[in-house]
Amino acid sequence: MNTSAAAPTSLRILTFLAGGVAIASLAALAVILIQYAMQLSPAPVLLAVALYGLPLAFILLIVILALNFRERRRSH
Repeated sequence: MNTSAAAPTSLRILTFLAGGVAIASLAALAVILIQYAMQLSPAPVLLAVALYGLPLAFILLIVILALNFRERRRSH
């Protein structure tokens, strides 16, 4: 088994995209909580990012896993 082989570029891009979406969503959620604590109304964009960001990141991670499994099966 060749463990030193680099991951395909598409998997790397999807991984960074999923991580970026998750971090942006968590940051938006933190900003919303701070705004609620200060009794301010959060912007609708922040609500949308927090609402759809984490599920999108989770779906991207499932796609990454499926692509990784497929790549490993092909190599064996």
